[in-house]
Amino acid sequence: MSGLATWPFSDCSLGGGVAEAATGPVFLPMRKAGLTDRLVTQLLGLVTTGNLGAGDQLPSERKLAETFGVSRPTLREAIRALSVLGVLEIRHGGGVFVSQLSAADLLQPLTFFLTLRSTEVEKLYEARELIEGDIAARAAGRAGPEDVAALTDLIVRQEAAMADPLAYRAVDTEFHERLAVLADNGFLARAAQSLNILGLEFRKTASETPEVIARSITDHRAIVSALAAGDAEAARAAMGLHMRNVLGTTRAQMKATQP
Repeated sequence: MSGLATWPFSDCSLGGGVAEAATGPVFLPMRKAGLTDRLVTQLLGLVTTGNLGAGDQLPSERKLAETFGVSRPTLREAIRALSVLGVLEIRHGGGVFVSQLSAADLLQPLTFFLTLRSTEVEKLYEARELIEGDIAARAAGRAGPEDVAALTDLIVRQEAAMADPLAYRAVDTEFHERLAVLADNGFLARAAQSLNILGLEFRKTASETPEVIARSITDHRAIVSALAAGDAEAARAAMGLHMRNVLGTTRAQMKATQP
C-alpha cells in the first residue's frame, strides 16, 4: 500500500501542516481554531498531491488523531465530511479508504444540490453550451475522415437504440466523449464530462421518448456535418443549438413532473 499508513509521523507540537522530511511527509499538529475545516483541507491536500491515492487505506483513528493533534470527535467529523463529498469511503468494520475518485462519485453532492434547486439547471446548460460549443469548434479543426466516420457510426448506433433509452444515453455519452478527445484539451474534456454527469439525473426522464431522442440525433448529425466541412463556427453553433434543445426538453419534463 502506497498511502498514508506507510509514512513516518512526527511528535512536533503546534503549527499545523505537512513538512517534508528525507523519509517522506511529516505531519504537524494543528492549532485549535477551525480544526475540522483545516483537517479536511489537509486530508484533501494529501489526495490532490498524490500522497494518498485511490483505494489507499488511512491509518487507524487513534493514529490519525495523534498524528494531527486533534480529538477523535474532530477527526470523525472531518472524515464524515470527506465521505459526504465522495473523497473517502467508510467501510463499517473495515476502516476508511480513499474512494476510487471517479467523476460520478465526486459529483454526487453537486447532483443532490441541483435536485434541491431546479433553477440551477439553466446555469448548468449555460455552462455546457459554452464548454461543449468550444469542444465542437476545436474538434472541427482536427477531425479527419476517419473521425467523421467514427462519429457517424455512433449516430447509427444511436438510431438503433431509440427504443432503449438506457442504451441510447450510453452511446450519446460516447459521442460527446469522442468529440472531447478530438478537441485535444484535457481540461475541457473533464469539465464537459463533469457537467454531463450533473445533468444526467435531470435528463433521464426527458430522454425516454423517441421524439426527444430523434431531435438529439438530428442535432448530432448537424454537428458531424460541420466537422466534416471543417467549419469551427458552424460546429459551435450546432452544438449550442443542441444544448438549448436538451435544456428545453429537460425543463419541460421537470415542469411536467412537479407536484
